[in-house]
Amino acid sequence: RKTRDSTVMAIASGGTETGGKDDSVNDKSAYIQALGLEDIGVDVDELSRDIGIVDSTETMALNREHEIPGFARVTDGRGGLPKVTLTHPSGSCCEVYLHGANILSWVLANGGEVFYTPDGTDFTDLSAIEWGTPFCFPQFGVGGERAGAPLGDNSIPVDGFVKGMKWSIVDTFLDEDKHGEFPRVTIEVFDTEATRAMWNHSFHLVMEISLEHTAINVSMHVKNTGSEPFECAAALKSHVAVADIEEPTTSYVGLEDCVYLDNTLHPTKPRVRFTDETEDQEWLQLDGPTDRVYINTHNDTGVEVGTGCTVFVRDMSPLGVAGFGDRAVFNPWKENGKDNYRWYAGFAIGAIGKLIRVEPEAWHTSEVRFEVVDMVRTQSIQKRKDVHEKHALRKMTERPKYDLLADELPSDLQ
Repeated sequence: RKTRDSTVMAIASGGTETGGKDDSVNDKSAYIQALGLEDIGVDVDELSRDIGIVDSTETMALNREHEIPGFARVTDGRGGLPKVTLTHPSGSCCEVYLHGANILSWVLANGGEVFYTPDGTDFTDLSAIEWGTPFCFPQFGVGGERAGAPLGDNSIPVDGFVKGMKWSIVDTFLDEDKHGEFPRVTIEVFDTEATRAMWNHSFHLVMEISLEHTAINVSMHVKNTGSEPFECAAALKSHVAVADIEEPTTSYVGLEDCVYLDNTLHPTKPRVRFTDETEDQEWLQLDGPTDRVYINTHNDTGVEVGTGCTVFVRDMSPLGVAGFGDRAVFNPWKENGKDNYRWYAGFAIGAIGKLIRVEPEAWHTSEVRFEVVDMVRTQSIQKRKDVHEKHALRKMTERPKYDLLADELPSDLQ
């Protein structure tokens, strides 16, 4: 039976499963929170203070205001950056960092991590978090490519500036479905003098994130608080954890029969391509550096991660709304990311090729759903193909042969 005093002694002496004397404060704090001590009446805040692990004053104030016991909690994460941890009754949880509105981690009830972040990555409030699932706004890609990029010396950073901004918590609350209650958090950010120097528009962004048993729902609300209309790109850029990107069991699905832009081609070559209408194009497997934007794709898109599961990424925006109809596939491969490229499949969903237009004082809302499903589509497709080919061959060889004269044919066939 776990007790408060025994846990204090164990962690203080370094006798934990997570390591010894060299463990960082954040690692020990995460271990304490993972013990489930609240279930047996132990005050985790008091325990943390006893062994010298204390969140910042600002973070503790946020937690007092927004904590929902067992469902939502505000703590300091990597680099001391505040994060909101949403926990589902099934045991799954996700971490939303207020720095950049980044869904950095999503752990399923079975312990599987959905989003990839390399171990030992340093986080600071002075730079954007590039891993996990950052939110890209008001552009996707290199500064100056999109209509939202300003003229002049101050260009927008790659994938926009919002992923480096500090967001604020609006509220946390519980939703309910047929399986019971699940948590939701709402966060927001406004334009600043620094953002207007790069992109001279006023805006108010609101993001709602809810955690279901095997799914995360994200709603993005963009308000134009200025006096002139603007166009912008917006996207969620995920690093989906995979078994090995080089293995044939890891692939992208749902990207067939559409136009894409290949940004790895030489500048002298046209970037616009069309996915080949061949059977092999029903799924995409990477074999080198990739940086593509797929325009107006099918909605049933995702990544087969190589473990028998598929992470589906779908646009759930209401009918009639210009939502997140584009996708991006990216991986620098061993040429530029030899330490990490094998362990993630880069996949973004958003308004990338077709920008969002927002009139003054108007709101634009897009909704996205990430869902993990215990299935692999490519294997079933391949099995159906194999069965069909064998069946067709057997029918051909078993077909009786006979001669048929022309005058024996019906008149319409003649």
